[in-house]
Amino acid sequence: FVHEPMENSRIWEVVSSKGVVVRLAKDLASPAEDERLTSGSLVQEAERVGDRLRYNRIAGTGYGPDSGWVSIRAGGQDLLRPADDLEPPAAGWKVLSKELPTTWRRPALPVASGADGAAREGGPGSVMKPQTAQTSGQPYTFYRQINFLDTKPTGLRMSSCLAAMDECRTDLFTICDMTVESMRKVTDPFTQLCLELRPAITRLGKENSSDGILYTHRDSKGALLSWLKLEAQFGWPTFPFRSEEQTLYLVGKQREFDLNVPLATGRFLECFCDDTVKPPVALSGDTWDQDVEKFFARVKKDHSSEELKETQFHKFYPESKTPFAPTKFKKVTWLMSHGFGDLWDLLYHAKTPELLWDLNKLAGGSFADLVINEPDPQAMVVSLPKKMEVGTFYDAYCFLEELSKKAVYVLLPQGKTGIADHVLAVFASYQWRGVPEDGKTMYSEDVQLVKAAPVGQMLKFAESDGKDVAKPGKVLNLSKLA
Repeated sequence: FVHEPMENSRIWEVVSSKGVVVRLAKDLASPAEDERLTSGSLVQEAERVGDRLRYNRIAGTGYGPDSGWVSIRAGGQDLLRPADDLEPPAAGWKVLSKELPTTWRRPALPVASGADGAAREGGPGSVMKPQTAQTSGQPYTFYRQINFLDTKPTGLRMSSCLAAMDECRTDLFTICDMTVESMRKVTDPFTQLCLELRPAITRLGKENSSDGILYTHRDSKGALLSWLKLEAQFGWPTFPFRSEEQTLYLVGKQREFDLNVPLATGRFLECFCDDTVKPPVALSGDTWDQDVEKFFARVKKDHSSEELKETQFHKFYPESKTPFAPTKFKKVTWLMSHGFGDLWDLLYHAKTPELLWDLNKLAGGSFADLVINEPDPQAMVVSLPKKMEVGTFYDAYCFLEELSKKAVYVLLPQGKTGIADHVLAVFASYQWRGVPEDGKTMYSEDVQLVKAAPVGQMLKFAESDGKDVAKPGKVLNLSKLA
């Protein structure tokens, strides 16, 4: 906002040719603004402590944050000098300012809501405690530091976002009831996930990583060793399903920084299964229901939301009133190598973006063009009806709407053709241009594309060499391929 300068407040001029670093607080370890205060800027003194100056910027002189803390000198050189002999305009100085946070450090760790109220209390029978103390009624919180494997030239990998969310979810088990012995027989595979990346994720690209090996310098903004914060909430729809929503934030080089920049939002649906049966089957019956209730009692009490009590994820997204209308189709064969496998030699869901990159390169043409500049989609919906195994060949049916850069991929074991045989269905949007700050680009119709009905229509079209074309519907229109 704009206000008139205080009487007798000193005016300073930035004289450093490189400008000056602006921080949110007096402390030199406090977070720095993305922009510097440029050379030639005039500022009004609001507060001074030694060589640290809190300022408000004078309009029309230079560029940079309207308010903040700067150093008057550094290394024996003046960065700002008093402009006492400068005459103000007849109408007076027009001063810009903004409100600064009263504190930049993370508050003291809250007390967790365990049975005895102790901070970071693990669940009954657990030999571990959560990484961070948790607060009842708030999302479950987890922190993760970025390493080399998490990065790509354009920022943080989508697969690393999913992996970080997975680690948050795994840490959650430290507060569950480990005395429920029947849970040894249980697995919780994903049946569906949705993920949207925000444009802010590009802050972690190589253009902001020009710090050499000064990874932990106070002015470093590169991805390596930066901290991510994850917040998770859970929903409990019809047993045996659990839904989940996670938001991933960029915190900075120190976990104490309270700069939460949202990077991604994901939603997940899991089904609790009896793994002693081959193939595994969904849990059913009152006994299993009671065991799951006891095991997750603290999660349900402290970190759940009624808004997530839903298995039909398309209801979380607005309608576009426009069906997916592919203009290109390609069938390719893909071998699932060990790099995509997890502890059980099955597809690790977080590797789906890399799987799609392989398929696009195999399909070539317009599909390969999707990943020329950016290897990851901006948004993705994944349906995992069956297990995928390392060392297996899969036929992949690839559909692309060229104008929107939206694509759908359906995978089946090589030689299989029926809807009951498909093991993976993915919707992906590769359109990064014009993505809003909140990253919300997906529609209800996009999420529904991985459901059985549209997947079946795409498979019939592919296996009939384009002769079996379903009537255009609300979600899918294959007429442009006919």
